[in-house]
Amino acid sequence: MEGIVFEKLNSLGALLEPLNPFKVAVLTNTTVRDIWLEEVLDSISEYEVHPIIIPDGEKYKDLETARYVWEKLIKIGFTRKSLLIGLGGGVITDIAGFVASTYMRGTLLGLIPTTLLAQVDAAIGGKTGINFHGKNMIGTFYLPNFVLIDIMTLSTLPMVEVLNGLAEVVKYAILDREVYEILTRISSPQEAIKSEELIRKSVEVKVRVVEEDLRESGKRRILNLGHTVGHAIEKLSGYKIKHGFAVSVGLVVASKLGERLYGFDSGKVYELLKKFGLPINLPFEPSKVLEAMKLDKKAWYGKIVFIIPVKIGEVVIEEVPESLVLEVLREVRE
Repeated sequence: MEGIVFEKLNSLGALLEPLNPFKVAVLTNTTVRDIWLEEVLDSISEYEVHPIIIPDGEKYKDLETARYVWEKLIKIGFTRKSLLIGLGGGVITDIAGFVASTYMRGTLLGLIPTTLLAQVDAAIGGKTGINFHGKNMIGTFYLPNFVLIDIMTLSTLPMVEVLNGLAEVVKYAILDREVYEILTRISSPQEAIKSEELIRKSVEVKVRVVEEDLRESGKRRILNLGHTVGHAIEKLSGYKIKHGFAVSVGLVVASKLGERLYGFDSGKVYELLKKFGLPINLPFEPSKVLEAMKLDKKAWYGKIVFIIPVKIGEVVIEEVPESLVLEVLREVRE
């Protein structure tokens, strides 16, 4: 997948040259604005640039925020040949992608992910979305013109955001043996965010899958490993539990199912999650989690489908009997 570059923020101007945008809008939140916006604006000062600032938080990833951004773009005379840049974490990159894909049926789009979760997951692969009666229930597939990854932006992250992203990296470690080997050598979250090799390899795993199946009609579904339970936990918490923490518990459930069905060594997953201090216990009643899972968009034809590890580097996509799911949920709840 072209357009993903590992460079410093001050290289942004070079990425804009071939696009020759009429106008540029930079969408970010109040937190990232105070840390990185000035450096981004300085690197593209020769363009007409309009910052658009929204509040920080998952609860603002909604239709009202999208409407606010659309209206801002109209007011500044934004055209299809203008560039919308999403500067921030997964909420920002998701909203920026959604707005860019729908405004005038598609504008130029650039993403600058500043969290680990966004760098290895949310900004990669062309998925966009807003929350509407559930996680990412309204969205599109829309590939950005570029994704600029500067791992130095991770140096200002609070530890909770580092851990939030590490859960997705553990997911890649289950899907890919090379990522697993790298992650087993890393001893702390602080070491992980300094490892460009780890982040690059995680991105490569996702890109490899997405290039085979952009619209999630088949193989791309393996990237939902841990998300069947994860999205249910997020929804039940009113999105107060962070995505990565919810996925972490989802990885435990998937690993336990793999152990029951295929003899997968779930201890390998437990070991990684515990090393980084990620949650491993279900925070809600199993029956409530099961019901929430049935309403998730990943439940095709109303049936609960899991991504189940067979061994490190190999997973299967499989419908699992509710009785077994409930049994494992109860085990993880204890």
